[in-house]
Amino acid sequence: MKSKILEILEKRSTFVSGEEISKELGISRAAIWKHIQKLRELGYEIESKTNEGYKLIKTPDSQIQYELERLLNTKIIGKKILFLKEVDSTNNRAKQIALEEKEGTVVISEKQTSGRGRRGRNWESPEGGIAISFILKPNVSPERAPQMTLISSLALVETLNTIHNGLNAKIKWPNDILISGRKISGILTELSADMEKINYVVVGVGVNLNSTIENLPENATSLEIETKEQVPVKQFLKSFFNHYDKLYLEYLNGGIDQIIERWKKNSDTLGKKVKIIGINETYEGLAKDIDENGALILETNEKEIRVYSGDVSLR
Repeated sequence: MKSKILEILEKRSTFVSGEEISKELGISRAAIWKHIQKLRELGYEIESKTNEGYKLIKTPDSQIQYELERLLNTKIIGKKILFLKEVDSTNNRAKQIALEEKEGTVVISEKQTSGRGRRGRNWESPEGGIAISFILKPNVSPERAPQMTLISSLALVETLNTIHNGLNAKIKWPNDILISGRKISGILTELSADMEKINYVVVGVGVNLNSTIENLPENATSLEIETKEQVPVKQFLKSFFNHYDKLYLEYLNGGIDQIIERWKKNSDTLGKKVKIIGINETYEGLAKDIDENGALILETNEKEIRVYSGDVSLR
């Protein structure tokens, strides 16, 4: 009922009388007043005036879980949301619950105390950032699990470029998102699988939303820095989840080829000479293409090779 009252207040920029809400929802004015009080306790600023009714003044960003579940109209992504103010790692928490939770469950936190990047590196969680982990259970072979990174990076880039046309966010292979060459996001994909079946994939996405220059490492940026204004967390998440949901549904319906083509158009790596430092080897050459599982096709002086992971720098 609180959600329905909020919907009524959000549609009107003026006061809405208790009598009008009562008629629309079929509840007493006393019940409306009680729900209004509950909303205020949740942080919603609602003004009331005698003989005029109620007016929504401000919605809190802190009520992310409640707001998103109310606002989202997705098929899979975000049908269940677990929001935590602080956690060791959203990926860790997602893996703990992945087997029992349904596909599309999302773990969100404003702060990670032990965030991780690729190869077990620490992932800094600066103030103003957001960490998101998606639980996915695609019915594909385990070797196709890296496709989840392609989907995730493309969904985020398209979200950022929709929020602000001038951002020109790009994907740096294999899993970073850049704006003007500066990192705004990193992605970590983790897999649980048997020989022929994926049990679950957890995709962790860390995004610098409203972080300031003082809070960020060198060569990093945030959405607030780039747009010069604060970004409402729930509005960003709503847009991101909607993009992700549409893209994931497209993938499940056999659309990986189209997704890869869109990924290529948003790549900051392809067509450039690069140096890739792997676990045991270092490669140099032209980043020519990616294959259907996201491996980078590198043209070296000797031959064409496929590289599945590594740290990339431009030559």
